[in-house]
Amino acid sequence: MLIRPAQLDDVPLLSEIEQSAWPKGMASTADEIRSRVELFPAGQLVAEIGGKVVAFATAQRVPEAFFNANRATFPAVTDRGRIVGSHRPDGDVYHLIGVCVLKSHQGFGLARVLIDRQIELARSLPGIRRILGVTRPARYHKRSTLSIEQYVVLRSASGRLVDPVLAFHLDYGARLVTTLPGFRPEDHDSLGYGVLIEYPVHVEPAHKRT
Repeated sequence: MLIRPAQLDDVPLLSEIEQSAWPKGMASTADEIRSRVELFPAGQLVAEIGGKVVAFATAQRVPEAFFNANRATFPAVTDRGRIVGSHRPDGDVYHLIGVCVLKSHQGFGLARVLIDRQIELARSLPGIRRILGVTRPARYHKRSTLSIEQYVVLRSASGRLVDPVLAFHLDYGARLVTTLPGFRPEDHDSLGYGVLIEYPVHVEPAHKRT
């Protein structure tokens, strides 16, 4: 498997992957993806297997003040998905926008590999103070009798978070910051909610943690 920055030639296929992976009405358009690749190619990572792009993860750099002022909705914090008015080369927040995998290649850990590589990239960049993302409580619609605050910490008998998308982040080093009502109203499975998460920028060596 090859992980590399996206190129403009990848955009049509990346748009197809988005349409394949996201619920109806939530996929980014080809124009939005192209704009991200043009503005911040290093933050648009693709996974290639056998010469075919099968997954990608997208990010931007934004000033923390901008993120805090605009984090309430996806269009505001990403400039409607295009990042023209949000990305800044010297932004101190590395914003994980999203990750998606071609349906035929889901279940093999590609999303985790891409997010981990995004985190590594963020940690290597000068001036990054925070690594933030807004993820989906994707099965909240099945537990809607609970408050969102109850749902995001709900665990199974085995101790794993019941929501697989939250578990994808929170069981692998991210912390829950807050919930965001109305972040993406079109996300019916999540009842419109987003969950703000944060990965640590600085990680202590293993010998210091033991």
